Amino acid sequence: MSAGLPSPVSVAPPAGFVPSEIHDPFEAYMGPLFERTEADGSRLFAFIADARHVDETGAVHEGMLMTFADAFLGGAANRAAGGDCVTLSMQASFLTEARAGDVIECRTQIDRVTRAIIFVSGRFSVSGADVATATSLWKVLGAR
Repeated sequence: MSAGLPSPVSVAPPAGFVPSEIHDPFEAYMGPLFERTEADGSRLFAFIADARHVDETGAVHEGMLMTFADAFLGGAANRAAGGDCVTLSMQASFLTEARAGDVIECRTQIDRVTRAIIFVSGRFSVSGADVATATSLWKVLGAR
């Protein structure tokens, strides 16, 4: 895999987080994105919402939350499969607004693994309060 791509914006990571290595040009543009490993070995992901991420009302755009979901639920699927996966479907529920300046965190969960499909869900929160949820299916490349 190639070296990670730079984000057009330089932002210090939230406390306890490190920058995520990003390989997708669109995700790099939307970043930087961050991650940390929890005591139980699970991974927590985050981004700091800024003016690029909000709609005309100042709320974080649902498309940004979907991009964030695709990046990190996809990463979880890739790790579960031990190789590359592509998005088959993703559904999201937007529960409340996040705003510019918020640190939006994502916790992923592998719900089921088959030979060819990985089922992944995620919760997105600000200061511990859920702002969105997502469920997704991922095709393991090369698997039939």
